Amino acid sequence: LKKIAPDLELSGIGGKRMKEAGVEILFDMTGFAVVGFTEVIRNLGRFRTVFREFCRKMLEEKPLAIVLIDYPGFNMRLAEKAKKNGITVIYYISPQVWAWGRGRVKKLAKIVDKMLVIFSFEKDFYRDSGLEVEFVGHPILDRIKQNTKSGEHENGLKSSNPAPVVAFLPGSRKQEIKRHLPVMLKAGMLLRKQIPGVRFVIPCASTIAPLEVKNILGKYSLSVSVIENKTCEVMNSSDLVIACSGTATIESACLLKPLIVLYKVSFLSWFIVKWMIRVKNIAMVNIVAQKRIVPEFLQFNAKPSLIAKEALSLLRNIEKRRKMIEELLIVRDKLGAPGASERAAKAVLRTIEE
Repeated sequence: LKKIAPDLELSGIGGKRMKEAGVEILFDMTGFAVVGFTEVIRNLGRFRTVFREFCRKMLEEKPLAIVLIDYPGFNMRLAEKAKKNGITVIYYISPQVWAWGRGRVKKLAKIVDKMLVIFSFEKDFYRDSGLEVEFVGHPILDRIKQNTKSGEHENGLKSSNPAPVVAFLPGSRKQEIKRHLPVMLKAGMLLRKQIPGVRFVIPCASTIAPLEVKNILGKYSLSVSVIENKTCEVMNSSDLVIACSGTATIESACLLKPLIVLYKVSFLSWFIVKWMIRVKNIAMVNIVAQKRIVPEFLQFNAKPSLIAKEALSLLRNIEKRRKMIEELLIVRDKLGAPGASERAAKAVLRTIEE
């Protein structure tokens, strides 16, 4: 947006990276990244405070438009408030109502002026809703360098070493790290018994302090390299990715890396999710493919023994790897072409002008 319209004033809710992009940060939400219903309830007071204060500022300044990004529990309420006060509402990255709340489509059509979606099937989903929808492609394609070379990326993963490399991506939130990393490490210990030379690496997300990861690592007798802010390079240097469900699964598909997905939440959150969910798979790779192409180990099935067994199969079975890579290529093609962020920015400006 700043490149296309340098005089545009941007303010909002975000963190360090959004500030670096030229946005005046009214509220830093870095510490608000929570997953699960019980976790949200525990932080409800903070969310309400930020919501009230942001609405007050929004109504005082009356911006040309408000651009909402994902985060439906908070943003749909914000959209409703903005719309009632005559502020143009643009929603970038649709709430996953196709998975858990199809009844909310009618509400979105009333409170959103323009929906920018990152998956092609989402445009079809909204087709008959009356909501103006534009498919801009997945922004992850802007970040990934398709021709990133494997080898040594300041992570010690030298191409001269023939031993397989397994990347652990336990998540980008503290809760996810605490729940997923121990499972991954136990699976790694089992896998090392079968493949003694196997190496493990964690590309630490920018939202997580490396010390938090290393504190958990210290409880297990498994050697794991921890690399900061080099997710793409680490994944591209790996032979297998074991990741929690999220953006990392799409990133793995773009890099054509064999993948295993796991996910765990609190028992109450899982009970609610099982009751609400309307899709057979939760990994975005499988949802885009409209079939299960990568294994999912969820909640009670997220067991180290099962994950290690699947990892061993994917590392040793060449034909199984080949078939998965072919399916991942199809998924990558469905994500559109690079340039999603620029297309989204232009769509925002067009909507404002209209």
